[in-house]
Amino acid sequence: MALIFFVSKTLINQKHGAPASNPKDKLNIVSNTTQKQTKHAGIYLVTEKAKAADKDVAYTIQFPKTPNKAFNQNVTDSVDKMRDDYLINQMTTDTKGKKSKLTISTKMIIYKKNYYSFVLTQTLNKKRKCVKTFMYDYKNKKVVLLQDIIQTKQNLGVLSRTVKGEIMSDCLIKPHRDAASVTNITRPIWGNYQEFALTKNAFIIYYNPGELSKNITGIKKYVIPLTSTTNAILAPPFKKKQPAKKIALTFDDGPSNTVTPKVLRILRKHHAKATFFMLGQQVHKYPNVAKKVYADGHEIGSHSYSHPDLRTLPIKKVKRQINQTNSEIKKATGCMPFALRPPYGAYNKRIQAQSSQPIVLWTVDTLDWKYLNSKKLLSQVKKDVYPGAIVLMHDIHLSTAQGLDAVLTYLEKRGYTFVTVPELHS
Repeated sequence: MALIFFVSKTLINQKHGAPASNPKDKLNIVSNTTQKQTKHAGIYLVTEKAKAADKDVAYTIQFPKTPNKAFNQNVTDSVDKMRDDYLINQMTTDTKGKKSKLTISTKMIIYKKNYYSFVLTQTLNKKRKCVKTFMYDYKNKKVVLLQDIIQTKQNLGVLSRTVKGEIMSDCLIKPHRDAASVTNITRPIWGNYQEFALTKNAFIIYYNPGELSKNITGIKKYVIPLTSTTNAILAPPFKKKQPAKKIALTFDDGPSNTVTPKVLRILRKHHAKATFFMLGQQVHKYPNVAKKVYADGHEIGSHSYSHPDLRTLPIKKVKRQINQTNSEIKKATGCMPFALRPPYGAYNKRIQAQSSQPIVLWTVDTLDWKYLNSKKLLSQVKKDVYPGAIVLMHDIHLSTAQGLDAVLTYLEKRGYTFVTVPELHS
């Protein structure tokens, strides 16, 4: 049931001889406020509708109310500021009789039946101006901050790289974005990620007009799927239960400056994470491609420097193959490879003793290097794939990139999630 009450502070002030002290008073605002309980006990939506008695100024404001006073204060402080900024602007701007209206709407998103994200969107004259978010712990009746969800600077760094990757791959804003602004606004500091929401499938980050570039005047929303990589950075109460059918896609012999970017686009389309075993000589040629692989959140391993059969080399040259590759990957991406995949899968105890990283092979060979046929790629996967498989492909063959979309679509429909090799083994 809605409870309706009226606020006419101006009339009260005038009756007692008090001077107008805020924008509402000065514009003779007459407001009507209603409070309606949602289907969730203790959660209300408050709506204030108001119009100035002597000017074409109006607003409709909706915001949440909970049993927690601190949460409510945070919300009303923000709402009051948006409203007062609007009213002050109306008082100081010559609108020449034009009607003006501010609207603040509220969207409630529930995650795991307990965490309530409230997304407040400010609209001025039907144009979306900014967004403000608040999160509430329904069970414990308390405010939820980003620090409660992510907790560590290391995890914030993962979020930072993921969000930046999404922004840089956003073709709609590419002509307008400002690289310096994007770099600054995606730095791993808590203040850069205050406008967020959690859904059952994604972590959403919002950016207000001007934050990504002065030329981007609309609100931008980036939906980060709760894949195993993203889910791993969440604190235990916020982790999403992961499905059991996992598979690790791996790519050897890259990076290629032509094929690898195509592979990355397809992986991004399916919100899939993969593992790339890179050749040192290729990383040396295309360090920016290697850097992009890492920035997109994929895992990187070593595949030697020049793809020899390591068993045929003297120890000194084996060490050089491993160390040079590690150095090139570190230089290009800032991280060391997590594992070594020896060329041809060929190694022995002598080779294993020279590597400080674990040896990782594969369990399903698509034979993409042999067939060079995009349709054959899917048929090989259909024939051999199983939960927990490590699938071998190569990001140097165009046919692999051309057939990858069909492979991922097929696996998704059968309930597979795509994880990196370390995640598969965790």
